[in-house]
Amino acid sequence: MSLADNLIDPALIPACGGPPHELFDAWRKTDPVHWNPPADGYESPMPGASLTRGFWVLTRYQDIVDVSRNQELFSSHEGGPIIWDLEPPQLAMQRANMMGMEPAKHMAVKKLVMPPFAPGELAAFHPEIDRVARAIVDSVAGAGKCEFVFDVASRLPVYTFCKLLGVPDRLRETVFTLGNQSADTENPARADRANSAPRALFQIARELAEEKRANPDESMLSRLVHGEVDGEKLDEPVIEMFVVALSIAGHETTRGTAVHFVRLMNEHPDQYELLLGDVDRYLPNAIEEVLRHSPPVVKFRRTAMADTEIGGRKIAKGDKIYLSYPAANRDPAMFPDPHRFDITRGNAGRHLAFGSGPHFCLGARLARYQLAALLKEVVTRIPDIRPDGELAMLPSIWFNAVIRMPVAFTPEA
Repeated sequence: MSLADNLIDPALIPACGGPPHELFDAWRKTDPVHWNPPADGYESPMPGASLTRGFWVLTRYQDIVDVSRNQELFSSHEGGPIIWDLEPPQLAMQRANMMGMEPAKHMAVKKLVMPPFAPGELAAFHPEIDRVARAIVDSVAGAGKCEFVFDVASRLPVYTFCKLLGVPDRLRETVFTLGNQSADTENPARADRANSAPRALFQIARELAEEKRANPDESMLSRLVHGEVDGEKLDEPVIEMFVVALSIAGHETTRGTAVHFVRLMNEHPDQYELLLGDVDRYLPNAIEEVLRHSPPVVKFRRTAMADTEIGGRKIAKGDKIYLSYPAANRDPAMFPDPHRFDITRGNAGRHLAFGSGPHFCLGARLARYQLAALLKEVVTRIPDIRPDGELAMLPSIWFNAVIRMPVAFTPEA
């Protein structure tokens, strides 16, 4: 296999304009549990990480659901949740991340931070989300043009996750910038910055944790600092990795989906016309269809804990397994005519954009509300919004992310 059709190539998604669905379709038909070998000449830009071993790529919906739900056999802790092979210090940090914890500890920590995402507490936060969504569109609506990714799509999720996490307003832009830099690990031109950004976030996390110890509040960070698992306070790396992970994941899904929403509505004007005919009726399912069609998160990893089989292929203990969410979301066994973008699709909400099983996205309910609040403002106030210039995509094996999308529209009076 050449690097050109190897999933470890960060240039693959930008080159394809999104996930490589032609590859996924071909593999799903003839080789649905596909062996992706390491590619000659690939060097990880992340210190302490390599890709010397290949991995199994799952392209069928049900295989990914089954593996995701079986943490005992397919662990996100053993080798961590990322596809790279990690040196012990880097693996230890990934295991401190909620996505890489042992199942019992993961559930205990999840209980500590769940309250802000519960329906009651989240509903109380809805008016604030609505207010900020209006203010964001206010800031661009009169101009007739903007750069949608950072002028619009990024701002609401950043504000929201900083409020819930307990990041003071003075640090909001810093945490946002460092989170974006941390996600850009696979761009050789920015590798130094990408590798230094997590260290800066760790320092901010330590300082904020000290503030929360002295002045407890209802934020997620304060709950982590003062909470206990099995009668013991959480280790510092757990708290630090929570801040780093949320600074990336806390806005990536919401931002990416908002951007893909505008892009897809422009590419499918019949669907957009249908949406504009009854926004309240069609917008919720339209958001689900965007998540299905163009999920912002591309994959996570599991490690086989024993010799086993998936789809008739023998999997050895220790083998790495790549869960391809874009492939699952285009599996015709689950989604008929899967490449068609259809905002009335009856089962669009069964997509795996938020994952599946114990590691289903903690903030999925919040992300859906933010998207509905922001996109309703966009489509009702600047309905002729359209891309107006070249799109730029993040070179990444992790994210299906547009990082620049100029747009134009009729200015709001």
